[in-house]
Amino acid sequence: MQTASPGTAANRARTTAADIARIVVEGLEAGEFSPGQRMVEADLCLRFGVGRQIVREALQHLHAIGVVALEPNRGAHIIHVTRDQAVMTLELTELLFGLVSRTAARRIAAGADARRLVDAIDALRASAQSPDPADYMRARRHLFAALSHIADNAELSRIMEQVRVHVMRAQFGFAAFRSGHAGELAEIGEAVLAGNSADGEEMSRAYVRRIREFLQQI
Repeated sequence: MQTASPGTAANRARTTAADIARIVVEGLEAGEFSPGQRMVEADLCLRFGVGRQIVREALQHLHAIGVVALEPNRGAHIIHVTRDQAVMTLELTELLFGLVSRTAARRIAAGADARRLVDAIDALRASAQSPDPADYMRARRHLFAALSHIADNAELSRIMEQVRVHVMRAQFGFAAFRSGHAGELAEIGEAVLAGNSADGEEMSRAYVRRIREFLQQI
């Protein structure tokens, strides 16, 4: 995983809070960060070559999407979820993923532009053969962003972003199944691309349901 080299003016100019938040999420899923780990502002400033304000903005964004907890006088740390919390989160995720897939399929059937979804499916297929887990993580985000964009429901997109999937993937080892998951998600994307709202919704819900059932058994 590539990170900003600390200390140079060029890095300070181009490394944004959004960049830092993205790198932390990718590092969490790749095992570089771990649930419960403290996120020390000074260390992050040094690592990314930025000032405290940018780091604090990044931590605020990570807090907003359920990755980081911010506690007065204790600073920030990556959240740790119990198995029961994860199961409940996945119950919600099943409904949301099904809804966004169904809505996107209906809009495609009505003529919505599906080029972003085509690109996401191609990226998922390619990531299944890649040894770099970051390729899958980017492709998966690309798929969800494409579905949310096509569904054109800002509130649904906002709620989906706040689901703690990033932490759960790191904490419970879901990332180890990325090759199989890439194929499944590509198939879901193809169902949506065909404008098949019923299949798109059911396949999406079944995908999350299998993850939840796996979690309940370990």
